[in-house]
Amino acid sequence: MAESKAPQAIDLSELVDFLKGVLWGCWRFRWPAVAVAWGLSLAGWLLVSLLPDVHQASTRVYVETQSALRPLLQGLAVNTDMMSDVAMMERAIMSRPNLERLARETDLDIQAKDKAAFDQLIGQLQASIKLERDGNNIVRISYQNNDPRKALTVVTALLNNFIEGSLGKNRSDSSSAEKFLVDKLKDYERRLNEAEQQLADFKRKNVGLLPGEGSDYYGRMQGEVSKLQAIEGRLRVARNRKAELQRQLEGEEPVFGLVPADEKSNLLNAPQDRHIAQFEQQLAELRLKYTETHPDIVRIKQMLAELRAEKEAAAKNSGTARRAYSPLDLNPVYQQMKLQLSQVEVELAQIQAEYADQSAVVGSLRQRIDTMPAVEAELKRMMRDYDITKAQYSELLRRVESARLSEDAEQSKSDVTFRIIDPPSVPAVPIGPKRGLLMTGVLLLALVAGMGLALGLNFTQPVFYTGKDLERRFGVQVLGTIRMARTEFETAVARRGSTLVLASVAALVVCYVLLLVFAAAPGHVDQELIKGAIG
Repeated sequence: MAESKAPQAIDLSELVDFLKGVLWGCWRFRWPAVAVAWGLSLAGWLLVSLLPDVHQASTRVYVETQSALRPLLQGLAVNTDMMSDVAMMERAIMSRPNLERLARETDLDIQAKDKAAFDQLIGQLQASIKLERDGNNIVRISYQNNDPRKALTVVTALLNNFIEGSLGKNRSDSSSAEKFLVDKLKDYERRLNEAEQQLADFKRKNVGLLPGEGSDYYGRMQGEVSKLQAIEGRLRVARNRKAELQRQLEGEEPVFGLVPADEKSNLLNAPQDRHIAQFEQQLAELRLKYTETHPDIVRIKQMLAELRAEKEAAAKNSGTARRAYSPLDLNPVYQQMKLQLSQVEVELAQIQAEYADQSAVVGSLRQRIDTMPAVEAELKRMMRDYDITKAQYSELLRRVESARLSEDAEQSKSDVTFRIIDPPSVPAVPIGPKRGLLMTGVLLLALVAGMGLALGLNFTQPVFYTGKDLERRFGVQVLGTIRMARTEFETAVARRGSTLVLASVAALVVCYVLLLVFAAAPGHVDQELIKGAIG
């Protein structure tokens, strides 16, 4: 164990000797070290004193987002998150366009002579402006500048822009949203009116074919078919009567056989004249009710034409003058049957016209019944489009009313309130630079520089302080050393020199302390006075 400790003891003694040699070497060059420390300290402290003061203007504003209207308008107006708008405004106020506008409003751009200088100014604003949250609803705005008046102006402008921007943005958003909704509402109102008009026209066009009216339509068609069948039955009866009357007329003579054969035609003209008179009377009555194109009128005209033609033909065939016959010469049965036949023919013509009309009605109903599925499908499509348009219109109308309520609430300034807790102000004492800290750093750097100089000179101009140094340097054995003998005067001079060195270092420290006290005082020396003294 003893052998292992011996080399450590030798190494430690050598290290102690080396450190002693270094210290003695630094002490040997003490005056250059003190001179460098003093020079660097004075120069550094002077530069620190010449640094411009940094003033900070600040303000605090409280954002009140809870109002009495908010619970009352719950579900009626648009529920906007004002704090999110405030946070977004905090980010927007630091954007380059807003900072450029701020620089022009506060005349900071006067200092910028070109674009590069203006860009540098904007960068300084971004670095110097601080927007911080003190809690959830308190916003702190601060700005640093060498001129306290400019700092105050910038903070005041920032506060105004922040408040106006937060309120203005929300109102602008509400106005834009309301305008958009109103435009869409007008468009859907127009579409709704068109859909209603199309639906009404479609219903009028397809009366009886619409869903829910199918049973009535089928009942109506069944009734019309029943009418057609009844008319068809009457038509068969009339035709049978006509055929029977014609058959009976063929077996009857118009006279009792006392009149010559060549004069029978003249006798036949008498009932024809009566028939013509009857038909003309019926035609006059029908013309009072219907137009000339009515089937009954057309049919009677045809029968009149046929009767007149028969009369003219009979008159031509007779070739003799008509003589007067007594009514006793005429066969009353024949005449009665002839009259009944004429009446049946008129009735048959009327029934045929009625049958044609009813057949057209039934045919139209049967044709339209095939279109009922298509009508129902088209109606469903139109109703679906109408319901969608109406629902969209109702929703847009509700949102427009909600947007108007929101805008009215915002214009009443009761939805959000900005309360200035601390108005914009600048403390009398600047916040920077930290002269005490900088002066301490200057002193430490000056002392390190002085010691470094002494250490460097010691290594560049080495001396031997012990015999061991000689042995290690030249590899020879030193038998002994002789201390330098000084006189009392030399000893006194050496002591006085050491005292002066220590006094110089102490004076440097005292100056440092005085400067610290002076820098901490509210009204330290004016920089203009320092610059004037230097000049």
